[in-house]
Amino acid sequence: MLKTISIALAGAALVAAPAASAEQNDAQTVGVTVDDLDLATDQGREELDRRIDHAAKEVCGLNDANTGSRVPNRQLRQCYRDAKRQMDRHFAEVVEEQRRGG
Repeated sequence: MLKTISIALAGAALVAAPAASAEQNDAQTVGVTVDDLDLATDQGREELDRRIDHAAKEVCGLNDANTGSRVPNRQLRQCYRDAKRQMDRHFAEVVEEQRRGG
């Protein structure tokens, strides 16, 4: 059974969709699976970084099709940076724990 860690990104979700925030005040969550990775290796950490990147894009709507422009607006880019920063901080602890054999 794979363990999935979910990260709540309340601030990022509100930045990503200010028009929808009246309809949706709940935090966006995204799961990142890490049990299949050996975070003590460079390869494992690189894969985790790819998963974090994908999850941050998903929760902020950067993978959604937008009509009119392919360039993400400033709010979406800020959401992505905030989400990625939050997940990077969280998973730094997970990586360190696994390096120590925990």
